[in-house]
Amino acid sequence: MKKDIIIAIDIGGTTFESAVLDRDYTNIIDISNKWHVRDYNTSESLLEGICKQIKDLLSSNSLEESRIRGLSVACPGPLDSKNGVILDTPNLTLFRNYKLKDKLRENFDCKIVVENDANLFALGEWSLSYQEEDVFLGVTVGTGLGFGIIFNGKIFIGANGMAAEYGISSCEWGTWEDKISLHYVRSQIEKIYGEKISPRKIEEYAVNGDSKAQNIYNEFGKNLGIALSHTINMVDPGCIVLGGGLSNAFNVYSESLKDTLNNHSPIYKINPCKIRESKFKSKSQMVGAALNLKRR
Repeated sequence: MKKDIIIAIDIGGTTFESAVLDRDYTNIIDISNKWHVRDYNTSESLLEGICKQIKDLLSSNSLEESRIRGLSVACPGPLDSKNGVILDTPNLTLFRNYKLKDKLRENFDCKIVVENDANLFALGEWSLSYQEEDVFLGVTVGTGLGFGIIFNGKIFIGANGMAAEYGISSCEWGTWEDKISLHYVRSQIEKIYGEKISPRKIEEYAVNGDSKAQNIYNEFGKNLGIALSHTINMVDPGCIVLGGGLSNAFNVYSESLKDTLNNHSPIYKINPCKIRESKFKSKSQMVGAALNLKRR
């Protein structure tokens, strides 16, 4: 039997999902629902959940495991992508210092690769819609803050495979992720409204003119703008695309984001790059993961 399908897995700090793609690496045959990381208490149980999700997806599409050409994982960094080890990641504590590639190989007899999720998001977005850009930046804003850089059609991984791990870098308020993440937005919501309300609901409030909701997202946009000003000054991208859960509110905070870039990035002020919300969302991660299998 031909090995003609690819399994892509996107493991985030909050949820994980899987997809099956055909042999052209960009066509998604089916994608699972998102399962919640919080439903698992140990690394072993989370691994079991991921494996079950994959096998359920295969079963629902009447696909045999023997047809899997390879399995490609997108997950938070920092990580040792060569050996498939998730290192001391702040956003997926159950898999901290975890040999994910070896553990998956115990369950699947195929080629397995592991790569930073922001890198794969950037690769997927670039491949699907931005191949005219020589310097492209993908940014994921959700549980954490991730950066992926595409130079001349290739992921820029640096000397040790850990380039663009910028979200966990130190800044004036601690690390960038302290004020550019779902945790920050949720903490601001509870502080200002006195109760826990979904960030998506607050996004609706902001669109409908609620000044408190608008202030929360304006502050988020300002914080993100400061971080992006550094990366724009460093790599001068032609385009930046935002993905992750908080990218859904882009239209709410885009003005404060761009105002901040004008104030903090001379390069942006002279030559403003395109800044857009992802059209493809998690599809980009899946396509990027499949293409990474081909690359490796």
